Amino acid sequence: MAKGNRKRLIEFLRTGDLGGVKAYLADDPEAARSAQVVCEAGRLAWKQALEVLLRFEADLNGEYRGYRPLHSMIQEKPHAQHEQPPASRITCLRWLLSKGADPEQLGGWPSTRAIITAAFVGEPDYVEELRKAGAVIDGFVSAALGDLRRVEQLLAKNSDFAAARDPGGLTALQCAAGSRMGKRNKKTHDSLLDIGRLLLDHGADLKSRVKSWGHDVDTVYFAISSGQIELFELFLERGADPTAALPAAAWKTDPAFADIALKHGAKIDDAIDNEKPLLNELIRWGQFKQAIWLLEHGANPDLADSDGWTALHQAASRGNENMFKALLAAKGDPSRKDKSGATVLDIAKAKGRSKLAALLEF
Repeated sequence: MAKGNRKRLIEFLRTGDLGGVKAYLADDPEAARSAQVVCEAGRLAWKQALEVLLRFEADLNGEYRGYRPLHSMIQEKPHAQHEQPPASRITCLRWLLSKGADPEQLGGWPSTRAIITAAFVGEPDYVEELRKAGAVIDGFVSAALGDLRRVEQLLAKNSDFAAARDPGGLTALQCAAGSRMGKRNKKTHDSLLDIGRLLLDHGADLKSRVKSWGHDVDTVYFAISSGQIELFELFLERGADPTAALPAAAWKTDPAFADIALKHGAKIDDAIDNEKPLLNELIRWGQFKQAIWLLEHGANPDLADSDGWTALHQAASRGNENMFKALLAAKGDPSRKDKSGATVLDIAKAKGRSKLAALLEF
């Protein structure tokens, strides 16, 4: 095997080929120290492969693109609403912790300690294993776990806690808003809402932002991502900008969050996502159900992005006939030209969208 071709080793991991992993490492033992390789084994929660990697001096705290093995394992399929992790993943987590994986290291996006990541995933079993391994339970973790009494005590001692940041840059309000610990526990669900209200009463800033992947996100984003709809509405009632919240809300397949944003005065045509009109960006990424919902609620199909592309230009590029017809039915103007002078028909022909072109040439 050619040394340095780590893609082959990653393939062995993903296909469950332990023999291939061993043979590769026998030829290239340094590959075990690749953070990408160890994080991939962690993501898969493949304890046997991790044991082999460790024999070749793998670093169980190595970082790859912001992730560490612990965070990769915990955050895999992070948004499952009803599934509990299989016993094999709990066993792997326990093994990682016993072999030196440090729960206090930051990892993932946003950058957090492993126990906050576990709270954001909403898995009590992960949280319990991390507790047993000595994870620090400070005020930020308490907020994420829905420990209302502990947060009350901290605020009583020092109201500045409401504005403080944890080592990864999160506020306590973001920790509570991003938590999924209440998804199967009504008491915790209610406590997270009470914590949000309490922190706001003590001056927590809804506009506080933290880096997540290539962009910064605010506190409202966390509530939308975690599905805490009551907390989301509380934030809007306390002054969060409903138009700024609409893009994150509109990306959810359930329109309930977007409905609430509109109820609180969100202006669809002023909503910008990735520097493009929200309607255009949803179409660009194939989110047609949500895009049609926007049209049904009055979105202007003729708003153009910085290149002059309207939603129809974008739909012609994507090639979805139902989306294209919906834009035409909403009185989208196919004669509009982009900055290069291309019409919607030009885009459809250039992309080989013969059915869409036929709709315009009829």
